[in-house]
Amino acid sequence: MKQTIISLAIAGAAFFTSGAQAGVSFTIENGKLLSAKGVEIEGQKYKVSFGDSCASMFDGCKSALFDFTTQHGALSALDAVYAQVLVDDVLINGTRYNFDSKPELVNSCDRPGFCEMWIPYAISNGNVTSAWYVNGSGPDYVGSFAWTGGFDYGNNQSYMAFMNFEKMAEVPEPASLALLGLGFAGLAFSRKKKPA
Repeated sequence: MKQTIISLAIAGAAFFTSGAQAGVSFTIENGKLLSAKGVEIEGQKYKVSFGDSCASMFDGCKSALFDFTTQHGALSALDAVYAQVLVDDVLINGTRYNFDSKPELVNSCDRPGFCEMWIPYAISNGNVTSAWYVNGSGPDYVGSFAWTGGFDYGNNQSYMAFMNFEKMAEVPEPASLALLGLGFAGLAFSRKKKPA
């Protein structure tokens, strides 16, 4: 009986404290941050990849491939990336990374201590409009809410990274109550099998 009460207490504690708390996962290659999965932007999870220019990241800079098509959306995405991805003290496979104070650890950023992080959101008259922030070894700051230029702007620049976002499909998790019920069923079944 005592064992049953302890099992119930543990199951109850697990039920009331459980929840999906999946964080951001990082993809690192040759010491560079290529992408991050699980970035939450306005209630939706995204994978963000870092690359060279609008032309290289969006198949020639096609606006149909932009996930954010307004200035507000692009700024929300920038805020989320700065809060969840471009942070210091990230431990990945036993190695500690400082993506905020060492922006050169981000793909397409090779200049020590300084990198512009760009999100294109609109195309007009053969030009692309982007929002961008500066990720520096010191304080970060807004570069522009609405900079307009050519599709290839950023190609082969050592201080720029364009970001491409991909919505992630929500994976439903089993309900905690259903798991608790299965646990109780297993407990009851195991009690019936034991000889008295």
